[in-house]
Amino acid sequence: MSEKPQDLKKKPEREKRDFFRISQDVIFDYKLVEAYTAENDSPEVEFDDAVSLGLINELRRLDRDNAQTLRLLTEKNRLLGDYLQTLSSKIDLIARHTLFAQTGMARDKPKTRINVSEDGIAFIAERAIYKGNYLALRMIFLPNYAPVVVFAKVIRCEPRDDQYQVAARFHRLADKDRQELSRQILKAQVTQNKPAR
Repeated sequence: MSEKPQDLKKKPEREKRDFFRISQDVIFDYKLVEAYTAENDSPEVEFDDAVSLGLINELRRLDRDNAQTLRLLTEKNRLLGDYLQTLSSKIDLIARHTLFAQTGMARDKPKTRINVSEDGIAFIAERAIYKGNYLALRMIFLPNYAPVVVFAKVIRCEPRDDQYQVAARFHRLADKDRQELSRQILKAQVTQNKPAR
């Protein structure tokens, strides 16, 4: 069955809403990069704290590698599994906080309001960024200092007062970053849906 012309017009709008979006205050930074860089390099190398970000990603990898073992332990002894999960979370939080405190990132960078989904991001920029340009983006989600560092391609840039509203779609998004974005979005959904006391 063929789609009617009006259905085709509605389709892009529906596709835009395939991902849940949240507005969130994060430590945020971006840099313009060449298309070659966005296609071939790692986004972390575009930022001064690449070593810290690499260490955080290594901690994430270790968590993923041990997830199955932790699940099996929890099935045999729930208390032990819960305790080990709590210890892992504590180590992760201390490592993130220590690393970002050392680099001065948390102190020196103001929080920025972004609108983000698993597919892309919208944010306010001081200057225009042309459609089609590539960006390296660094988002540090608070309060647990969870980093997501990705490439994105600008799909829209519109004037807004003295600034610009930029929309970009994530480019070559790694599984680890997609999972972290998903976690942050789910956490925000749960917080929004909690009844006020």
